Amino acid sequence: MAKNKDKAVSSKNKDRCIPPVCFCETGEVLVNGGFETPGVVPFVPFAGWDVFARTLDIELVRDTQNVFEGNVAASVRTGVPLVPTSILVLRQYVDVTPGCLYQLQFAERLVSFPEPDSILPLLVASLIYLDRSLNEYELISIPILKSEQDAEFNVHQHVAELAVPCEVPAIIVQFSFYITNAPGTVWNLDAVSLQAVSPASACCCI
Repeated sequence: MAKNKDKAVSSKNKDRCIPPVCFCETGEVLVNGGFETPGVVPFVPFAGWDVFARTLDIELVRDTQNVFEGNVAASVRTGVPLVPTSILVLRQYVDVTPGCLYQLQFAERLVSFPEPDSILPLLVASLIYLDRSLNEYELISIPILKSEQDAEFNVHQHVAELAVPCEVPAIIVQFSFYITNAPGTVWNLDAVSLQAVSPASACCCI
């Protein structure tokens, strides 16, 4: 009798048959999420990050006093207002696996807010991807409004509702600070983490 040449692939060996590009990353994929490594670019004190937009009356500095973990936190601080709303946008481009679902986690604390009767300061945490025409689309948008300073850090954890599109190899992690007519405001950011929460890419048929 002829032997059957069609053999089923056992579950033990199945992973060996799947292209590596189909697996989502394990562990954190962000660079310098704890803000421990100093940067070398003027006005950008943290390696891996970029100040995408900034008004002249707001600065980004290294804070070693009000820290959530490690030794350093990113600190956004306002001076005498030169425009109605002080703005600072901090972002990082992160290589990811298309088709994977990602979770953003971070800690923030409004350390000082001397003008409680002014317009409330706003922080928006986002995950963004670009299409081929460089149009921006949000996978996550987390608005945080504050009416008073915090006694301690607040930890936020959010999973995107949509996976990264199949033709998108990188996304943007972005934190946008909007502080209106409140000189002396200090808002700290720490422990930023981006991780895949799905084991395999939805772009692969496995």
